[in-house]
Amino acid sequence: MTTSKRPTWRRQKRLVIGLAGLAFISLSAATTATATGPPAPTAAPYTVKTLTTVSGPSPFTAGCPGAFHDELKITGLVVEPAIAVNPRNPRNIIATWKQDIVPIYNARDDLVASSFDGGKTWHRTTIPGLTRCTGGTADTASDPWVSFGGDGTAYFGGQSGLVSTDPDEVAIAASHSNNGGRRWAPPATVAPQLAGNEQPAITGSPTRSGHAYMTWSNFRLEVEPPWTNTVSFSRTRDRGVTWLPPVLVDQAGPFAIDQAPRIQVLPDGTLLAIFARGDGETQLASIQAARSLDEGRTWLPAVEAGSKPLPADEFRDPETGDILPQPGYPSSAVGPDGTVYVAYENSTSPTSGGIGIVKSSDGGITWTTITLPGVSAFAFEPAIAVGKHGTVGVIWYDLRNDQVGDAETTADLWFSSSRDGGATWQQIHVAGPTDLRTAAPGEQNRFGEYQGLAGLRTGFAAIFGLASPQAKNGPTDIFFAHIAPGR
Repeated sequence: MTTSKRPTWRRQKRLVIGLAGLAFISLSAATTATATGPPAPTAAPYTVKTLTTVSGPSPFTAGCPGAFHDELKITGLVVEPAIAVNPRNPRNIIATWKQDIVPIYNARDDLVASSFDGGKTWHRTTIPGLTRCTGGTADTASDPWVSFGGDGTAYFGGQSGLVSTDPDEVAIAASHSNNGGRRWAPPATVAPQLAGNEQPAITGSPTRSGHAYMTWSNFRLEVEPPWTNTVSFSRTRDRGVTWLPPVLVDQAGPFAIDQAPRIQVLPDGTLLAIFARGDGETQLASIQAARSLDEGRTWLPAVEAGSKPLPADEFRDPETGDILPQPGYPSSAVGPDGTVYVAYENSTSPTSGGIGIVKSSDGGITWTTITLPGVSAFAFEPAIAVGKHGTVGVIWYDLRNDQVGDAETTADLWFSSSRDGGATWQQIHVAGPTDLRTAAPGEQNRFGEYQGLAGLRTGFAAIFGLASPQAKNGPTDIFFAHIAPGR
């Protein structure tokens, strides 16, 4: 996450990226597929089988001596979780999150947890040398992501940077584990420290043993446009020990920003880079998808999955005036048949909104749009996954149960599933209510910029943040839910 030291441009980032980050996709580049039927909570085939706390007391109660402005970081404030399931052992699950944050200087470190009993119990650990907290030289960490390769290798990707410089100098770092996440190798540098490095995400290859892929964006909003903003890609062929030189995926126009790229691997080996774009010149927000037919050596021009005019301003809580969560990170997944799904925020005001989905059945060349039914309140941070048998699952937060005048901003977490490619959906409640006002400040979107969902052999594995009254180890905690068929 960018931590610009110039408030004017930090706000510009939120306007051009956060809202442009696809909270408002229209159908200009996609045909419409209407989702029929209202949600049916009482007849839903899924239920929450397991709900456990993944985070715990901070391992850094004494702080991290030597890290720049470490004294400002809030012990026990945890955000931005991601999750992955081992394809060779679905009871082996790994998760990651940002530990002990303050908005302008990010986290003391990124933590990782592993489970070998399907999420019932968790072991927490660190990436050795990622920051000063664990023997490294970086002031801070951010944007953690995890994945498994088809051979069972676990991968971690994230930021490791210096915030004592102006601008911040941020490296893209990767680590790997050969024992399901119990222990992690010291980080390898994928991209060296550079101002503007942002939002890395790592993807293990489901078919090529020892191969994994990293993508990230680079943008600098502390300088005025015209900009040179990029999406880059690198790959490893030796389980993350070394990484090949970066390759350019996309370069946005001089007044545009590409953000939050993610790599998906199609059944035929095609790589798909999916990212959000906000263009200040055309005043459009869009989802973009670029394809590589040679494992990332070269990339075809990105195609637009959908676009709509940029909104005029941020959404704010009508009671407090605080910025409502609106990170604008699209979440994507690929089904067993190769269908690609992308979920995005689709709110239209502080009191109304929804979750949208675009899907492609031809490898990201053309797209159709689905509207997720049963969501009408302000909604944010969707995460999408596809189960082993093709069931699509989506989690998100929304404010449908918020009561005006009760001194809280109440959010709940919901799950909706479709067994027919998004034609019909059934919805259940997962967790909450939880009070956003007691979570992270608005600059961190309360729970960070994303949460996670992964398919299991039976059901889905979800990772997410909750605040008061659920959090016990700080202002927020990270929770896991096993969502499975049955009552």
